[in-house]
Amino acid sequence: MSRIPAIAVLAALCGASFAAAATIDLAYTSFDSSIEGWQVRDTVNNNISYFTPDWMPTGGVPTGHLEFADVTQGGYVFEAPDSFEGDFSQAVSNNGGVSFNWKADMIQAGKCVSLSFYRGGTRLWMASDPDPLAGIWHSFDWTFAMATGWKINYGSGTQVATLGDIQYVLSDVTQMDISGETWTGVSETTWLDNPRIYMQSVPAPGAVALLGLAAATGCRRRRINRR
Repeated sequence: MSRIPAIAVLAALCGASFAAAATIDLAYTSFDSSIEGWQVRDTVNNNISYFTPDWMPTGGVPTGHLEFADVTQGGYVFEAPDSFEGDFSQAVSNNGGVSFNWKADMIQAGKCVSLSFYRGGTRLWMASDPDPLAGIWHSFDWTFAMATGWKINYGSGTQVATLGDIQYVLSDVTQMDISGETWTGVSETTWLDNPRIYMQSVPAPGAVALLGLAAATGCRRRRINRR
């Protein structure tokens, strides 16, 4: 009867433990059954109005999603509900980010897609580059890292965000917006699906211990075999 080396068994156990590590959603909306508290905020000459976006049961990524047809000459954004407010600092320290699916039927040159987090009067934001194409779903996934290119505005001009800036805003989010306006005037319709804030799970302590034990056992067996 053949024997399975102990190193192989332990490595398999380690692999199973590490495989358990996955993406954890800290805030997520699927829109599979409703708009789940999302609103559209429209601003015209500093006057703010709120509208309820339409919920579409099919045609999203893969099913339900939001749809909003522009109704004013101003600019509008999709405003997240309370579940996207609070402390998300663990997403910064655990290789997390923010993602969503987005589509518009008309996109004027220079109209990028942007997402903004606010902590009071401080805005942390990211914008698409290059500009999106009209008529197709786009998938955006921006990690909370300096290399991603986040910008911050403390109220005195925009600058490149440091990791400390990102951590500061994400530790107490008071509002999150995703852009909707893509055309000057009342013309376009915009769709939104699957907004989420996520982090990467930390491997269970037992996985690291098993990996060390597997390596030590393998070395010991090799030394014995050489004798």
